Amino acid sequence: MKKLRVFALFASACVVLLSGCAGQGPSPEQQAREADQQKEAERQQAEFRKGLPPVANPGRGQ
Repeated sequence: MKKLRVFALFASACVVLLSGCAGQGPSPEQQAREADQQKEAERQQAEFRKGLPPVANPGRGQ
């Protein structure tokens, strides 16, 4: 019975360890690429907003 408890404890520790390894985030290169894409999207949005006509009463929905 003691061997079963030890085996169950060992098996649960292995599952926790493996799930932690599998849950790692993206690589640094992927993170840099995503950051560059985000900056480019923000730049494009800002440029688009510059071309819009001014709003008469911002925040009032008119």
